[in-house]
Amino acid sequence: MKMEIYTIPDNLKEEIDEYEKMINEFENGKIDKQKLRAYRVPMGVYEQRTDDTYMVRIRIPGGNISVSQFDNLINIGKKYLSPYLHITTREEIQLHNIQLRDTVKIMKDLLEINLSTRGGGGNTVRNIIGSWDSGINKNEIFDITPYVVALTERMIKEKDSWNLPRKFKIAFSNGPDDSGLATVNDLGFIAKINENGQRGFKVFIGGGMGANYNIGIKLFDFVPDKEVYNITKAAKILFDKYGNRKNKHKARLRFVLYNLGEEEFIKRFLLEYEEVKKQNYPELKLKKLDILYKNYIEIPIFLGDLSFDNAKKIISIAKKFGEFSLRLTPRQNILIKNIPDSEMENVKKELKENGLLEDGVYFLKNAISCAGASTCRLGICLSKNLLKAIKNKFDGKNLKLSTKLNNIKINISGCPNSCGQHHLADIGFFGKAKKVNGFYAPYYYVVAGANINENKSKFAEKLGELPAKNVPDFLEEFLLFVDKNKKTDESFYSFYTNKGKERIIGLINKYNEIPYFEENKFYYYDWGEEKQFSVLEKIEGECSAGLFDLIDYDFKMAEENIKSKDYKKAIAFTSHALLITKGIETKTDIESVVLFKTNFIGKHIDKKYEDILNRFISNESNFLEDEVLDFFKNVKNLYSQMDNSLHFPEIKQDDIKKENTKKYEILIKDFRGVPCPLNFVKVKLELEKMQKGEKLKIYLDDGEPIENVPASLKAEGHKILETLKNNNFWEVLIEKGV
Repeated sequence: MKMEIYTIPDNLKEEIDEYEKMINEFENGKIDKQKLRAYRVPMGVYEQRTDDTYMVRIRIPGGNISVSQFDNLINIGKKYLSPYLHITTREEIQLHNIQLRDTVKIMKDLLEINLSTRGGGGNTVRNIIGSWDSGINKNEIFDITPYVVALTERMIKEKDSWNLPRKFKIAFSNGPDDSGLATVNDLGFIAKINENGQRGFKVFIGGGMGANYNIGIKLFDFVPDKEVYNITKAAKILFDKYGNRKNKHKARLRFVLYNLGEEEFIKRFLLEYEEVKKQNYPELKLKKLDILYKNYIEIPIFLGDLSFDNAKKIISIAKKFGEFSLRLTPRQNILIKNIPDSEMENVKKELKENGLLEDGVYFLKNAISCAGASTCRLGICLSKNLLKAIKNKFDGKNLKLSTKLNNIKINISGCPNSCGQHHLADIGFFGKAKKVNGFYAPYYYVVAGANINENKSKFAEKLGELPAKNVPDFLEEFLLFVDKNKKTDESFYSFYTNKGKERIIGLINKYNEIPYFEENKFYYYDWGEEKQFSVLEKIEGECSAGLFDLIDYDFKMAEENIKSKDYKKAIAFTSHALLITKGIETKTDIESVVLFKTNFIGKHIDKKYEDILNRFISNESNFLEDEVLDFFKNVKNLYSQMDNSLHFPEIKQDDIKKENTKKYEILIKDFRGVPCPLNFVKVKLELEKMQKGEKLKIYLDDGEPIENVPASLKAEGHKILETLKNNNFWEVLIEKGV
């Protein structure tokens, strides 16, 4: 019997069919890869670093998956040749190395067991997470699992969950220690019970990790639990209305908070909240999972990669304790829960006999890493290989370390994006490329001292950088120091503040230098790599796929049709490009042209272009290249003036008769937080869109970005007109030279 955790919306089958249709059109050459990507990524399908292989991410709310679903998922993974089941830090499951055609088959198979990939990527409401010990922690305020599941069901039914300015992440915590990370997500709820015994939540908004991280601000001290949906709906509307849709690096909800300021942000949220409450939406339908016992055992899954054989062994043990005896954790592990007291020792014994529980350095089994450059298109360093090297370092020495190290959180990310949650680490690392005497070497920034809590959350602070090859030695020396000097009942944060920080800085100074390439090439190869480290292989990721991919696709096709002299098609693609910003979908070229004329001519575009559209509608074919190119350039110029809310400037009636003598203003692009060499690639892409002599102003971080990017641009023939330091970043004015 199949047991579901959440209910699948009725329209999912239609969306899967539409996705399959897009793949058919792509394989038949009717659409290109870019347009397919706009549909593929929000369906939870990402291309891996190896071309034409894909990762499929499956939504698992709060890590809750039934035994039957998990058993079937094992069979699906094996059927489509995924090497393993990968558990993510957002309590989901990923299948890897999948062929494009098989991604559709997987979605259909998942539908049969009430699981979905929808919202696994793109600018969508992502998997909702919750405290890993909810429902089994004897000291929790209350079990938040029913809220995670019920809100998931509501969000995945709503159309506006799939076309937001950027990803939107929601979290629930079952107590003040914020184990569900409510304070560092876009929207977070922490369980509370007020003086009247009423259940509710303390609410945070605007948090997030990644290159531009932020602790959320407090929105409410207490709201009744019936308000969870209304608050979420209001936050989603606020984000949709004010989020930046043109710059993905400034697009998360926290940037709306930065731009408006806390007071204005809360004011606007409350306006949306009051409007939502007037709609009298039904309350969430809560359903409790059948859990009788608080006992559980955590099975460490190194790197989150679970083999199918081990997964089957876990199923054979877990099924004795009911359909809802499994949960995935943010540490990429698996819980077997609902175990009676009388069975605890038997389960531990059975797990050990099956090789699922082993003696050893426990904190390494709890360490996490993102996929890194092995599969992720945004990865800089091979983060998983680094964690393997660390494990080999400690396993090989058979060090006798005390239990004082058991709960230390070691988190590794392959780039500044926080998929490995390095911002939340006791001690963490995130990848970078560093040039040493003309050669790039894999390096990691070192961060430490995170303290996540309802009242005083604090991210880990950046303390320095290390070559990738020295990280295991550094970590061994530091952890031996911790083991010797930390008190048994002392928190790591307290130890870090008193002694640890100073020691880390000292060890960074000891280990941060490497010899030149000519002296020792070892340091210029990443862990597990046989070829020299190269920044040229780092390819930009896909998280921004969505609305702008579709607009860019239409403009690209219009341009290609102008070159091939198919002017009618060029007019149709140009007309279609911006209709999506008005919420308009069309099926034919004539419909696109008619609706563009209705919605844009005389309002956003000069009426002189009405003639070319009328001739198209009348099925004329005698168009001139100059007039079509002029129409195309003006529509594309209008797109460049679109604001964050997809609104366009309206033309004044006095301007209609004037010739178009608009001069290009200086374009400003913010590349702070974008690592080398990705920042240089992005600047190049911007310059490629411009004409010789046009000017571009960019913002760069101090350090390597300002040292490398201007010099590289000059080498390619562009002029650096001005370089100014502005507090902790640099403004660089460029004139396109070639």
